[in-house]
Amino acid sequence: MPIPVLLFPYIVQKEIFKSMEYCELFIMSLCSKRMKYCVIRAKRKVPELWYGVNPDLKFIVLKKGESPVDVMIALDDKTDLIGIKPVELKMGEDFKTRGIVTTMQPTLEQYFCFIQLSKLDAKVTKALYEHVKSLFWYTVPCGLQVDVNSLTEELPKYENVSKILVEGKSVLELNDLNTFLSPYYPNLSTLMVNCPINGEVNDALKILEVSNIHLSKPGLVGASLLSKFTGRNIVFSHLVITEKELNLFIKKWMNSEGYQNLEMIFFNAPPDFDFDINLIIDQLETEEFDPTKRPQWYQIDFKLFYFSSSPADFSGDDCFDVIRESDGKRASILCFSNVFFFLVWN
Repeated sequence: MPIPVLLFPYIVQKEIFKSMEYCELFIMSLCSKRMKYCVIRAKRKVPELWYGVNPDLKFIVLKKGESPVDVMIALDDKTDLIGIKPVELKMGEDFKTRGIVTTMQPTLEQYFCFIQLSKLDAKVTKALYEHVKSLFWYTVPCGLQVDVNSLTEELPKYENVSKILVEGKSVLELNDLNTFLSPYYPNLSTLMVNCPINGEVNDALKILEVSNIHLSKPGLVGASLLSKFTGRNIVFSHLVITEKELNLFIKKWMNSEGYQNLEMIFFNAPPDFDFDINLIIDQLETEEFDPTKRPQWYQIDFKLFYFSSSPADFSGDDCFDVIRESDGKRASILCFSNVFFFLVWN
């Protein structure tokens, strides 16, 4: 039996809205302009939101602490809606379209709103963002997940974005990434690129202004980015680099010639690579682990939305400490097989 929500006093409406799932609130807000206003008035807070942009799919997901990501809203590009009658939808400030609205339940504890449209374009993406932004109160900065083939699309000006994930199978050109990052995202602190990357590294690249970077397929770009990195944390997978380049990097840090803000570098080289630690620390003044000078274990935080933190043991025969001359700050080098850590103890 339908419940006449709009006939209830505001205090009753608010309690009803507080008990509802986020996707249910979104669906309710599509019913009418008055209902949307009531949802907004309830001032429902949301945890970390991630906006997703793919060529044929737009979505919004929620992340609560270390819990798995939950889908809240998904818009799919369907060219054939025969058999089901679409309804009129009003999203954002003044956008109107027609589509099919359903709820899906991928798990026992999760529901999300699934909307099928005949066309997904920049207007739909902008309207979805405006609509969700107006409904909920953000408690933390947002994240943005973009397919590499959508980087050149006309996208909304997503506000208060602190994390961006670029992924896909196509090769990401550094120039396209630079164009994407240039107009806004002043609060961006973490960038992950989960696709092959190509281009020429120069000092003007916006990626060098990001504090935390993770490249999963850096190719020949990785070593060049590392040489010019000015941020705090940088992580690579399958990084192609030599012991001589790592030795030079450590010397620059020890002599205060670069990497003033550095906290951690972590990467693995290709599987068939085996680092020679003696070449990496060649002619460097090093110290062995001393428990009176620093901890043995460090809890690593990759600062990414689906990477959990994990402890690492910075002791043993594969670990060496170096000291920065200017301020006496200590850093640890941990290297074994094809894995390399450089950790600054703050």
